[in-house]
Amino acid sequence: MTRKAKVCLSITLLLFLIPVGAKADIVFSVHAYNPPFAYMQSGKLQGFSVDLAKEIGKVLKQKVDFLPTAYQSDAVDAVKQGKADAVLLMGFYENASTTLLPTDPYFYPYYVIVVKKDSSYSVDDLKQKTIAVVDGTTMETYLAMHNFKNIISFGNQQEVIDALESNRVNAAFMSEESYKYFVQNSNIKDTKTLPEKVQLAQYVIGVNPKNVVLQSQINQALLQLKSSGKYDELIKRWFATADLSSEFVSSLVRNVAIGVFFGVVAAALVFYWILRMLRLSKRELGAAYEQLAAENQQLTASYEEILNVNKELEDLRGKEKNLLSLMGQLRPDVEDETFYTYLLNLALNLVPEAQAGSILIMDDDGLVRFKALVGYSNLLETLDMQPEWIYHPTEVEVVQALNDSNMPPDVAAVFNSARPEPIAVSLAAPLLVNKQWYGSIFVDSFEEVEFSQQSLELFDSLSSLASAFTALKVHERTASKFLKEIILILVKALEFRDPSTAGHSERVAKIASDFASFIGYTGSNVEDIYWAGILHDIGKVGVADYVLKKPGSLTPEEYIEMKKHPVFSEEILSQSDTLKKYAKWVGAHHERWDGNGYPRGLSGEEIPIEGRILALADAFDAMSTDRPYRKGKSLNEAIDEIAKCGGTQFDPYLAAQFVHFLKRNYL
Repeated sequence: MTRKAKVCLSITLLLFLIPVGAKADIVFSVHAYNPPFAYMQSGKLQGFSVDLAKEIGKVLKQKVDFLPTAYQSDAVDAVKQGKADAVLLMGFYENASTTLLPTDPYFYPYYVIVVKKDSSYSVDDLKQKTIAVVDGTTMETYLAMHNFKNIISFGNQQEVIDALESNRVNAAFMSEESYKYFVQNSNIKDTKTLPEKVQLAQYVIGVNPKNVVLQSQINQALLQLKSSGKYDELIKRWFATADLSSEFVSSLVRNVAIGVFFGVVAAALVFYWILRMLRLSKRELGAAYEQLAAENQQLTASYEEILNVNKELEDLRGKEKNLLSLMGQLRPDVEDETFYTYLLNLALNLVPEAQAGSILIMDDDGLVRFKALVGYSNLLETLDMQPEWIYHPTEVEVVQALNDSNMPPDVAAVFNSARPEPIAVSLAAPLLVNKQWYGSIFVDSFEEVEFSQQSLELFDSLSSLASAFTALKVHERTASKFLKEIILILVKALEFRDPSTAGHSERVAKIASDFASFIGYTGSNVEDIYWAGILHDIGKVGVADYVLKKPGSLTPEEYIEMKKHPVFSEEILSQSDTLKKYAKWVGAHHERWDGNGYPRGLSGEEIPIEGRILALADAFDAMSTDRPYRKGKSLNEAIDEIAKCGGTQFDPYLAAQFVHFLKRNYL
């Protein structure tokens, strides 16, 4: 039996062993021969990605299960067919075309070219040679784009390395982590890697596009695992022993050199001691022994000092890595609470003297609210506070016995009840935007402590990053507010041209965004649906007045003219870097599920889901609103019409959900 057949057989047997009655909340499909990320051993699925998925389940308090497959394409198909909720291991790169929703990256692999030890190939030489790669991966795409002529695809990494060992190919292209795994576990000794290595893609979890809620939940869980240190534990468990980075090699050489040095010194001392024992009297021997003991003690102390210095350096490198990770979150798409919570947890990790902390931010309405809390009751999140009630540090400060004297008694009472005990000492820093105070960050100790210089410096760095993020968000909100005002003015201007549809865009926007929340959309995704609803008819600005304002039914020629407005809407929005993400949605709000809509005749899931949501909201408002040429339907009549058209005009699943939504919110 071939290795490939054995893999397929073991996975098939595993599927029969999965308990039928144990229904999981999240099912991950996974290509089960991609070590060390996911692979079968003794009939058990294991690997870094598998353990990460289990930790995600613990964070979300949901049961996870796995659907192992023999090939990566089978894992993707399992999600498309509804057999699994997400692909656990998926290579993804920026602007990649994929039918699945990618989560935030959870691993950044490097890829290497593996050749036989006795070969002298360069990368350019191999462009004319045979090179093995796993079928259907970003590695295959990369080689084709870089002029490698003879690419031979295999089902998994084991088959790739086997092909190289048996001289069926001249080289193999694979992830560095997988190569290290095979070197350590498969007795591969006659291979080497070329010096060049590339980072093609990140490993992400691919989620069914209908389940944006699961994508958001997994991203939140990944963020929590990284901030808690659990992610680093998994990295250390699976990859620390295989780390052959330049830093690791340097550290190894340094430690070996220290060991050799002490070994030579010890050997010399022992030799010296033996000579002295043979040549000296008993008294002299005793004195020599005491001297040797003293020297040995001194050497031991020196060695311990070196170890302590190394430990401090490693600790500092870890903290620097955490700061770099935080810098990666300085993006407009990161939610305020997500960033501030991550930052506060990191602050308490980097400042070991503190046991609790908080971040307060001034919102657009001028009131100050808690955006992150650790060690305090969530009651504080209910408070709306005036800026003058809050302590305003001017720089990083050590504050003794932080109190609530500036607050009204009722607010101070909430503060007192939310604390486990009085604060003894705090580190405080301002969050500044254009030199103006926008909030404060505090880490607190309930005992009298003295903050180290390192803690002060790290807290200062964190407060600078917090100020940078706050400034980014303030400027983004200002620009967004200005843009929204312009959009509303344009929509009002359009309504002046067609008074019969006054308020239609605002109603569609509200119905669509409320429905999006009803089916599980959250945060900025709901807001995007709202603004797409506001803009869905903006293309009517390009429709002639005699058609737009006609009080009666349109002629076939006039209807053709009116059907152009989704195209105009899409073209207008495509010109804006900020609004172009709505272009395809509004351009599809008159498409039909059965393919008989306009302007492109799209059908089924070819229509963006946001366009399908807008179509429902637009049709419902049009049916239930009076127009000069007809009276609107009653709510019950409009709801019956939506239900009747599910599967023809509308997405059948969304139509059924929309009927539930209307009955709950409008009847």
